Amino acid sequence: MCVKTYTHLPVAIFSQYFKEGLFGTSVGSKGGIVSAFPTLQTQNGSVDLGYLSFGNVFSGWEGLQAGRWSPDMVLADGMESGPLLLFDKTGHVIIISAFSRFMAASLWVNKKDKAISWGIMGDVNEIPAGFQYDTILMYSDQGINQAMSAWGELMRRWNRRDTAARDHDLSVNYIGYYTDHGSYYYHHTEPGMNYEETLLGVYKYAKESGIPYKYLQYDDWWYFEDGVGYGATTAWEPMPSVFPHGLRYIFNRTRLPVVAHNRYWSHKVVYAKQNGGKFTFLIDGGNSIPNDQSFWNYLFSSALQWGMVVYEQDFLNYQSENIRPLYTDLSMGQQWLQQMGEAASRYGIQLQYCMALPRHLLASLQVPAVSQVRVSGDYLSSHQQYKIGHTSMFADALGLAPFKDNFWTTGKQPGNPGNSTELNPEVQAVITLLSTGPVGVGDRIGLSNVSLIHRLISADGTLLKPSKPATPINKQILQEAFGGGVGPTGEVWTTYSDIGHWRFGVIFSFELSHDYYIGPNDAGFGSQSGVGVVYQGDRDVTKFSEQHLLLLRGCSYMSFCLHYTAPVYSWRSRNVALLGELSKLVPVSPKRVTDITVSSTDIRVTLKGSPDEIVNFAVYVDGDVWWFKCVVSNYDTATLSVADRSCQ
Repeated sequence: MCVKTYTHLPVAIFSQYFKEGLFGTSVGSKGGIVSAFPTLQTQNGSVDLGYLSFGNVFSGWEGLQAGRWSPDMVLADGMESGPLLLFDKTGHVIIISAFSRFMAASLWVNKKDKAISWGIMGDVNEIPAGFQYDTILMYSDQGINQAMSAWGELMRRWNRRDTAARDHDLSVNYIGYYTDHGSYYYHHTEPGMNYEETLLGVYKYAKESGIPYKYLQYDDWWYFEDGVGYGATTAWEPMPSVFPHGLRYIFNRTRLPVVAHNRYWSHKVVYAKQNGGKFTFLIDGGNSIPNDQSFWNYLFSSALQWGMVVYEQDFLNYQSENIRPLYTDLSMGQQWLQQMGEAASRYGIQLQYCMALPRHLLASLQVPAVSQVRVSGDYLSSHQQYKIGHTSMFADALGLAPFKDNFWTTGKQPGNPGNSTELNPEVQAVITLLSTGPVGVGDRIGLSNVSLIHRLISADGTLLKPSKPATPINKQILQEAFGGGVGPTGEVWTTYSDIGHWRFGVIFSFELSHDYYIGPNDAGFGSQSGVGVVYQGDRDVTKFSEQHLLLLRGCSYMSFCLHYTAPVYSWRSRNVALLGELSKLVPVSPKRVTDITVSSTDIRVTLKGSPDEIVNFAVYVDGDVWWFKCVVSNYDTATLSVADRSCQ
């Protein structure tokens, strides 16, 4: 065992190196570890520390915990463990996580000795000679959000992981239609119709209503499964009762690409050699996993024929915790994910991880095709599943787009399977858009709020989102850990759009039980924000600085608070601020505003859109609002000139 430190990085790497091979290493529990280094004592010390830990399913959402560092704190451990953050009230943060062998690493809480240790997962049977596992401890004095970003950047750089898959993922950049759990058509069709007819009805309604869906999502209702529990997949092929004409028929009729869901493989899977198929599967009880690169190549190359662009691998937690080779073998978990990822990269397909444990997010650092990950429970069936701020911070740090799940754009959808009602579709729309991940509508035919949908997108369906996901401000997390009024009592999330050197902020708050004052530094906008304005629509435009704070008051789920900030420019002795496209939920988005040029003679704004699209853009000039009607040219751009009071 050894510890490495670096002169140019606030990092320590704890390495466990096994010079000789070991056999019979299992401690008989997936919740334990077979080796321990480092170990931290949890007794209260002289420093008052808080903690935040990510644990369990949906990227750590299910087991998310925050509180004071003490022997009585609650942490997810074993297979469900994830990164641990320790912090004080002044911005000093330590992050501890696996640094290598992500699918084989676990955290263990030793309640007897009041200690926490990091090591190799507890049911591993054999450790080969030369095996090495590493844990990273990283320090920052910049606050929790900033520490997570720095940790994620280091993890991505170390693993040479870029965000190309996320940046080019169709489903991350455009609006789509979803049929997963919580949507109207989850295991439910229009009366007297099959799924084929229902989806064609969705497509027809969208065209007639002017909703520019760019893809369809098919959930777990279309393929063959064994009917045990949730049902394991026996053949990832369309059932004739669902798609009588096959998957390609829908694609040919709609020309809409597909996000396609899959569960976990049954021991009866038709592709396995044991069942007369062509490919190698490892069968364990009623389940199995493919252990054959050629299988994934076959599956994804076949799916290209019917338009699949994103493969959603669901039940990752179930597979890792219930299929023996994945929790008893050191390398099988990563090999399984990498074979899937290599095939996806080969065929230009992106991957969504669903029901992922924190270890799967970390493992994605070595699987470049993973573009997105679910960061919440299922829509309408999981309590407060819209609270995705913390897990969005985790996913984004690792270069993944957070996905909240689908939502309804109208509150009442008669005949839905769960007899559910959405209390506030608008807050769902805001949270989904501010996540910067997929935005999936799950309405019944004829029941969409078309105007709300258009507040999310440009004319061609491009999501007008900010530059990064909305996350809780640092003081919110401090309040969750320490209490005592050190931060807001409720949800205060912020994000921003960076256009060149300029930062346009978004402050979003809900379920706030007390008034709260917030300024640029508290919001995380930093030195780039300077002195600016804060506004809601074209009214109540006021100064925003450390001397002019914003009061958040009455921010509930039903009456949420959504404020925007903009820098102030000096032009011809006038104070000018770009308020943006006020009909949109993010009025200044880098997907719309591509360039801002400020000079002594003019302020010019370059806008992107579809040919002939009309963009109504507001500019604040010394107390007045100037409106610009911009018509996008055939070259997909328009240029606004404040000096000329024109846009062409």
